[in-house]
Amino acid sequence: MLHLAGCILVMAGCTGFTAGICKDGAKRLFLLKQIRIVYENMKYYIAYQKAAIPEALWRLSENNEEPFRGAFKKIYSEVYEEGRNFPLTWQRHMGEVLENQPLTIREKKFVLDFPSCLGFMEENAQAMALDGLLREINLHIEELEAERKGKNKMIMSLGVGAGVLISILLL
Repeated sequence: MLHLAGCILVMAGCTGFTAGICKDGAKRLFLLKQIRIVYENMKYYIAYQKAAIPEALWRLSENNEEPFRGAFKKIYSEVYEEGRNFPLTWQRHMGEVLENQPLTIREKKFVLDFPSCLGFMEENAQAMALDGLLREINLHIEELEAERKGKNKMIMSLGVGAGVLISILLL
């Protein structure tokens, strides 16, 4: 009886482990979509409302949700009120936000390299620079969505299969 209980617990553990891996993939996709929305909103504020970058960040902090809301407020206050360097402040605060997120290095670069694409251009050129970032993010999101379903099925199958194999070996 104890062997059977142990086998069931091993199977549940393997299934739970693989479900956690699938959940990280879903969170990656959610964060990338959130980053895309941030860039779309920023483009709108810069191009159509003629807002400066710090002002656009303030508006984003009001309209966005965590994990980015707090970082936008901090960046705004340091850049606009204290006069600090925007690229360095952006990299520091966004690096802190992205530190514990399940994003890959390439996906984190979408966020961390944002100030380098703006430069000292006028607002229309800045909005067009954001278009390039948006295209890259959209392509990456499409790739992830295409491979996510098949990958999740494969991961869950391997997890259940590993649980069954370990259970058989333990019996």
